[in-house]
Amino acid sequence: MKPKTNLAPSRRPKIDSTLVESDYISLFASWIDKKDSLYYNKKHIPYEFKLLYRSNRDDFDASSFHSDCDNKGATIWIAKIQDSTQLIGGYNPLDWNGNGVKRTADSFLFNFTDGTNISTAKLGYVIDTNKAIFCYNNQGPSMGGLFCGSTIGYNAWTYGNNQTTSNSYPDINIPRYFNVENYEVFQIIKR
Repeated sequence: MKPKTNLAPSRRPKIDSTLVESDYISLFASWIDKKDSLYYNKKHIPYEFKLLYRSNRDDFDASSFHSDCDNKGATIWIAKIQDSTQLIGGYNPLDWNGNGVKRTADSFLFNFTDGTNISTAKLGYVIDTNKAIFCYNNQGPSMGGLFCGSTIGYNAWTYGNNQTTSNSYPDINIPRYFNVENYEVFQIIKR
């Protein structure tokens, strides 16, 4: 017979990620609500982060991304740059369906120059709200001047090489050309 315990279940948030630890959730939640980085603690996160897509599990292509992520509402995506510990990502408060540009004042990009160290975070909220989110069936998560996939290959991403979109977000030291090893997309669900 098992002894009974009066311990409350853990309220520490969980995230089904191979890229970040659960500590990152409070930071992401604070950024989503445009609060100071330490606004939310681990016990009071107002969102659930539900994994929708993992590129090295669900096929590393645009059609799989859109099949899993379109019409899901707000999402946050995290990508690991190949041959480094650097993580980049972004928040789309809208959705990924459609074909064209979407306007919002609430999106952002982020860069962890060392993805194993949360204190290396750099954050940039959208500047040009008219060019915040790009939804194209042949690309994954594309925002401002950051484009997922190219004619070279789906894991070849570019940032800031387009004059008309490169100033949509502030410069947070995302490389101009890079390959992505893996990326994950999470649906943001208000609790």
